Parts: sequence; C-alpha cells; structure tokens
Amino acid sequence: MSLMPQAGASPQIPPFVRSTVVATMVFFAGLAIFGIFTSVGVLHLKNWARVSMMIWAGVISAGCGLALPFAVFGPMPEAPAESPMALPMLRLLVIMVYGIPLLIGVWWLLLFNQRAIKEQFLAPALGDGQLAAPASPRCPLPLAILAGFSILSAGFSLLLPFTNFPVNVILFGHRFHGAIGVALFYLSAGLLLVGAIGMLRLKQWSYPLMLGQYFFWMASGTITLVSPSYDRNIHEIISQMNLPEGPMGQAAFAQTRVFGVLSLIPGVLLIWLLLYCHTRFVEACAAKEAPQSI
Repeated sequence: MSLMPQAGASPQIPPFVRSTVVATMVFFAGLAIFGIFTSVGVLHLKNWARVSMMIWAGVISAGCGLALPFAVFGPMPEAPAESPMALPMLRLLVIMVYGIPLLIGVWWLLLFNQRAIKEQFLAPALGDGQLAAPASPRCPLPLAILAGFSILSAGFSLLLPFTNFPVNVILFGHRFHGAIGVALFYLSAGLLLVGAIGMLRLKQWSYPLMLGQYFFWMASGTITLVSPSYDRNIHEIISQMNLPEGPMGQAAFAQTRVFGVLSLIPGVLLIWLLLYCHTRFVEACAAKEAPQSI
C-alpha cells in the first residue's frame, strides 16, 4: 500500500477538461459515423463520396503537415524523473501520430485524382437511348478542402462555450472575455461556418466573406503579437485555465509567441490559396447560375 500514490499528490484537473474531452469524443464520433457513410458511398462508386474522401484527405494532410514540423523541431518540456518514457521516444511517438495520417492523406489525394479512378465514379449508369447529363459545376477542390476544414473547425468551436472552457478573444491586442468574449467567439465561428457552406454551394458572396475573415484575423494576429500587452493577455488566459504548476505549463507560456508567429504562416498560405483559385471559383459560380439550355 505504501507504493500507491497519495490522493493529494496528484495535480487537480481543471474543471473544463472533462467536459471538453466529452465534447471532443462526441464530435469525433459524429465524424466517424459520417466516414462510415462515405466509405459505403465509395464502395458504390458515388462521386460525392470520392469528393468527400478528397476533402478529408486534404484536411488530414494540411493539419498533420502543419503539426509535423512542430513535433520534429519544436521544443518539448522535460519529462518527470519518474516518467517511464524518455523524451526521444515521446517525440518519435508524436511524429508517428502525425506522420502516418499525413501519408494516408497524400495517398488518398493521389488515388482519387487518378484519371482511371475518376472515370469509374463519373461514369453514369445509362440505359439504351439515354444521353449523359452534363457534369454539374463544383467548387474547386482546393477551396472545397479549405471549406471542409473550416466547417470542422467552426463546428467544434461552437461546442467550446458549453464545456466551461474559458473563452477569450484577442482582437488587435485587446482581450475580450465574459459575455462579450463569448458573443465575439460565436460571431467569428458562425461567419466562418456560413462562409464555408456558401463556398461549397458556389455562392459568390461566400468568397469575399471568407477572404475578408482571413485578412481580418491575419491583421489582428500580427498586431496582437507585437502588442506590449501580449504577455499580460496570455498570462491571464493561462491563469483562467487553472493549469497545474509544473514544467508543462511553464513551457506552454514560454512558447506561445513562437507558436503565434508560426501560426501566421498557414494564414498567409490560405489567403494565397483563395486569391489563386478566385477565377476558377467565379467561373464555377457563373456556370451554376447560367440557365440550362434544353
């Protein structure tokens, strides 16, 4: 019995952790159910399932591709002396967690974009004397992947205020919390969700909405990082989480500015992607809105 740890020796878990974990499990369970339906659609050669698989592959590749450099080159807190896993083994495990899905995502992108595979899904089942219907316009694949990622991000973000997670919004160096912070948080997530759905449905108004949001958050993030109140804001946010004292919390606070600067790089790439695909998106919207000739 003397080998058992004392109840008071374990750090207290913050109150929002349990509800956040439950919300995360429910969210990913929903994604898993949708993945099952998508897999059945792929087996039946449904083109919507092929597009869905490519969107999933793009989201997985982008997410894991961005996280992998942090796992390889980012600093990690020192493991406790009694930890059974050494730091190099922990880093290798994290690399495998992100590296394997990255390889699968890239494989799916290459597989479902092959001409022979695409023809199997696009080949219509026609009877005698029937003519093939013209292909309906679709959102360009890079923008469809971005929209899918935005829908997932916004959908999960909308759950956070229900998990007792301390919601804070920092705009141009000013921190908003409480009711105002929650309102701004919901407004941002809602606009992102509406814009992403509109982009998938080829609504022209969705393009300036999405592009404007990314420009807005890039400007806000840049000013926030150089603001003299940055350290105070981050310290207050971490204090609200009631994280246990230790090297993990100290490392998290010490690296926030570095991670903040690196997080601007995906924002720049997303803005470039939107600008690069602008012409293709406008053409797809025009083709959808054009009257069909009989």
